[in-house]
Parts: sequence; C-alpha cells; structure tokens
Amino acid sequence: MKTKIGIIGLGTMGMGIAENLLKRGYVVQGFDLLPERMQLLEQKGGTAAPSPAQAADGASALILMVFNGEQVQDVLFGQDGAANVLPKGGSVLVTASVGYAACEEAEKGLEPLGLHLVDCPVRGTAATSASGELYLMVGASPEAFSKNQELLNQLGSTVIHVGDKPGMGQKAKTCMQAFFSLMFEGTCELLALGTASGLDPRTVFEVLDGTSASNGIFRATAKHVAGRVFTGTGNPLSILDKDMQIACASASAFGLSLPALEGISSNFRESMKQCGKEDIWSVVKTLEQPAGLEIQFDFPE
Repeated sequence: MKTKIGIIGLGTMGMGIAENLLKRGYVVQGFDLLPERMQLLEQKGGTAAPSPAQAADGASALILMVFNGEQVQDVLFGQDGAANVLPKGGSVLVTASVGYAACEEAEKGLEPLGLHLVDCPVRGTAATSASGELYLMVGASPEAFSKNQELLNQLGSTVIHVGDKPGMGQKAKTCMQAFFSLMFEGTCELLALGTASGLDPRTVFEVLDGTSASNGIFRATAKHVAGRVFTGTGNPLSILDKDMQIACASASAFGLSLPALEGISSNFRESMKQCGKEDIWSVVKTLEQPAGLEIQFDFPE
C-alpha cells in the first residue's frame, strides 16, 4: 500500500514538494486557498482536498508550507483543522519559515493527540523542491526524526538535525535568512553609496567583486539591480520581510540588540509599501529614490 502524505500550502515550493513526492510513488492529497493551485495538483496526479482536515485524513504525515505561525495554528487547530484527523502516531512537518515560537506552540497542541511535530524549514527553489534536493534544518525529538527520516531524505539532499526540540530548526533558518538579508541589503547600500558619490556603478561592483568578501549572493543581487530585474526571480520581498521580522522578534526575546538586523528590517518594511509584490532586489529603490538615483549598468558575464 502506498504511503499517503497531506500537503497544506500549494504555492511554488509546496507544489514542488507535491510533484517530487508524486514522482516517488507517494499518494498526495493537498489543500490551498487558491482553486487554481488545487487544479494544478490534480493535473500532476494528486488529489485536491476541500479542507485542511481532509488533506490530513488517513495521511501518515502532513506537510505545512504556509506563510506564518498564525496559519500553522489555523490549519491544525482551527475550523476544519487537521490535528484531530491525523492518525495517532502521525507527524506534522513544518517546512515553512514561521518562527520558533509557532513550532513550540504547535507541539503543545499536538503532543496530547499522540502526534509528532517535525520542525524542518527548507532552503531551496521551485526546481530543487520538485527534484528532492532541498536543504532541511530539522528540530525534532530523536524519535520523531527517526520516524520521518526516510520522508525527509525524499524531500532534501541535505538534512541536518540541528536540535532535539521543535523550534530549533526555525532558529537555524532565521539565522540563515538574516545572513542572506545582510548580503542583499549591504550590496544595495554600497552600490547606492558609490553611485551617489559619482562612481560608475559597474566600477563599484568590480571593486567589491575583487575582494575576499564577494560571494554568490553579492553577485546575484548586483546582477538583478544592474538589469533592473525585480520580478520573476523566485525570491519574494514579502518572504524576507516576514523572516526579518521573525529575526528581530527572536533577538528581542533573547535580550539581544542587533542594530544591523533592525535597520534591514526597517528598510524591508518601507520597501513593502511600494514594492510589496516584487522580489528582494527591489529594496534598492528605497535607497535610490531620496537621492534621485537609478543604479543600472551592463553586468559583466
């Protein structure tokens, strides 16, 4: 008998995960608020479920690729919630970035029901989610990790057990997202500074690219800014805005003052007002506009 997996959240990443599991012979039933995503799942061979509860019905594991912690609580414990339907001994895998507190809270509700919570936020793209090559940071008890290791290995080419408690995976992912955001923002700020001071922006790029601090994120950011490519790259500003708010809230909860992260989060919030449907590279506009700049140059291939 084929293993049945439920998936809630059929956006780009959730659909990729569904496609990967279907190719590997799993039975996949999924739920999303958008009817067109449900139709796409059915076209790929999955079953569209009319509610979170029906996505979980009979599944050995339920994967949540939702946007935030509030949605985790709602799909598990709200009206038509999934928690009371999952078979005892089943697992909930939180693959989205929702913050450590959301996973800790969800575990409190699942444990009395005899259900495991596997906190396993992912890093990757639509392509790597569909090919099973995601990078997973897992916070779960040894029992829950062992029980779900085969499924985790189907989802990702790299699976790191970062801690024995749900929430630890989210903490690792928060550090990762903050690291990325420092690079995105820093690249945009330095291109703006050099251009405003009268330098050719390509010269600024080449000078910085020639240092030991240069890396793939720096080059990708500079390339998209140079070509004014702010949509269609698979890196939504809204995701990084949410994740930086999580990072700042986490720092505050742990008694830390992190001015660099706070400043970045503030700029992301401002960018959301004018570029909320665009990708992360659009944060450069918030820096350009007060100075009357438009950073554009021929990126060296």
